[in-house]
Amino acid sequence: MRYMILIYGDEANWASIAPERVGEIMAAYFAYTDKLQAAGVYVSGDELDPVAKAKSVRGAEVVDGPFVDTKEALGGYYLIECASEDEALHWARQCPVTLHGGGVELRPVVVR
Repeated sequence: MRYMILIYGDEANWASIAPERVGEIMAAYFAYTDKLQAAGVYVSGDELDPVAKAKSVRGAEVVDGPFVDTKEALGGYYLIECASEDEALHWARQCPVTLHGGGVELRPVVVR
């Protein structure tokens, strides 16, 4: 079964993090990706541009930014394939998002 690990965090928080710390955080993400790949559960994953570059479409209307006003924004994702929800939770708990004060949402992917 496929699961998506959705990575949420406060984008404004990144501006206050020292560059050396940002490097450490990114290294943790690269190591996490390597672990997912080595375990054979990695399908794909990417960082997303800031919400300032987002567009929301509602019918014919297109507006700048995300569709909700929130402190935390979706900053990236991992798509993984696991035998069970417990295995997916095992990997979601290891996501380094907590290094910069964020959290993850684990969602099963409906494959038709």
